[in-house]
Amino acid sequence: MLLRVPSFYHQFQCIADKCTDTCCVGWEIDIDEKTQNKYRNLYRNGKVDEHRRQFLQKLLENIEDGHFKLQPGDRCPFLKQDGLCDMICNLGCNGTDLDENGENVLCDICREHPRFVEVYGDIMEKGQGLCCEEAVRLLLTCTVQDKSILTFIESEVNDEPDEMPVGAEEARDAIFQERETIFGILNNNSIPLNQRLIEILDFALAMSDCDNSEISNDSENLSEQAIHQTWVKILSEGESYGPVWDAAYERMIRKGWRQPQSLFTDEDGARIVAYMIFRYYAKSLFDGDSLTKVQFSIYFWIMLTHFGEELAAGSPTGTNDLTKKINAVKLLSKQTEYSEEIMEILADNFFENPAFSVEQFRRILSQAQSSTNASS
Repeated sequence: MLLRVPSFYHQFQCIADKCTDTCCVGWEIDIDEKTQNKYRNLYRNGKVDEHRRQFLQKLLENIEDGHFKLQPGDRCPFLKQDGLCDMICNLGCNGTDLDENGENVLCDICREHPRFVEVYGDIMEKGQGLCCEEAVRLLLTCTVQDKSILTFIESEVNDEPDEMPVGAEEARDAIFQERETIFGILNNNSIPLNQRLIEILDFALAMSDCDNSEISNDSENLSEQAIHQTWVKILSEGESYGPVWDAAYERMIRKGWRQPQSLFTDEDGARIVAYMIFRYYAKSLFDGDSLTKVQFSIYFWIMLTHFGEELAAGSPTGTNDLTKKINAVKLLSKQTEYSEEIMEILADNFFENPAFSVEQFRRILSQAQSSTNASS
């Protein structure tokens, strides 16, 4: 099987207690049955010393209905005050039957997060989600080849391929080729990013089976203020990620839709959009909906350009611009990509809400470019 990953994928390593955030707060942590059985078998193993046996007893007592019993503040019961994992500290070393590698004492979701994986027949793609500050840092600072916005590494792995229906491989390859065309447009840094994004939208619309004319016509009756309010309000229509998001969203509401800010550069935007396209576009093989994948990628970037400072405002005083960018991307990713509810709401609105027609995307991008030209 062919494995395709971003060039920085293998550089990723959890920075543990050096992280200003934690994956162990705010999420329900599911534990796969295989790992639960591993814990139970180890607990019954007479060769395990008493200290580890007592810890395993505590571990098993904190599992309920297939997930950990979260403590107040939605904290994992094994998150230490110093930001380290108590399971790795107690079990991830010599003397157990689990493994000498600390991460291998964890359940699947804890070990793999924030990684994602998609399999398309005999092609597997992996990456790290932008809810993780280290993943964002790697994306924004990685070295690329041949002036590309984003480069990939391909290798052969021994995993078993997924079965695909007859003819599906041809459709898959066509989608991958469409994605390469989008990457090519993004790589053309001789024109401003917003113009490239408009080209991508037009290309995606041409490649899709979607008839966007009806909602485009309806959108002409909407005021700019109504459209801008809708673009912001939609982020509150699902469950909130938590207090950090609530505070950021209040700042966004107070600021309102003004000129884009200068926190991010065109290069940042091209990398972020390209990474979103990498993660989502090929999924249209399963649902036939490529246009909304592009719309989400560009929507994500537009919201960063308008509200990056508000999203990053919880950063400590004196924080440098790179850290602000990381914090803004990370928070918006958590509220959107990591909420199935909000992703479904966004997809539905991109498909049927006149405020999110392709024409409105073009208009917002064109206005932002005009503002940039006027100020330069």
